[in-house]
Amino acid sequence: MDAILKCGDVVLPAPVTLSTADEIIWSSNTGRVADGTMVGDVIANKKTLDISWGLMTESDMLLIKNSLKSGFFPITFHDDGVDMTITSYRGTLTKEHIGRLGDGIYWYKSVSVSIIQQ
Repeated sequence: MDAILKCGDVVLPAPVTLSTADEIIWSSNTGRVADGTMVGDVIANKKTLDISWGLMTESDMLLIKNSLKSGFFPITFHDDGVDMTITSYRGTLTKEHIGRLGDGIYWYKSVSVSIIQQ
């Protein structure tokens, strides 16, 4: 994969930062018993991506927003030595506005989102 991030077949703009977290999902009966020992079972390992983009035009922001749609979607990225695609959903898409400059284009100072594996 040449792109840093792909959502389905759409190549997203290159982010300023991309952080990946390896989440461990434990069974519902997980907890500490009377002697303080932890008990429970690992039922899954999931990924969370925190993505931040820098200065961008409104058209690039809309490409991101329209690709990271409500509901579940595939996203492809590189982690742990391989390109991987996960089915995911997004958290809140946060946009820091600049506005229209002398060029007539609407600009954003930054855009960020968390992507969580299903």
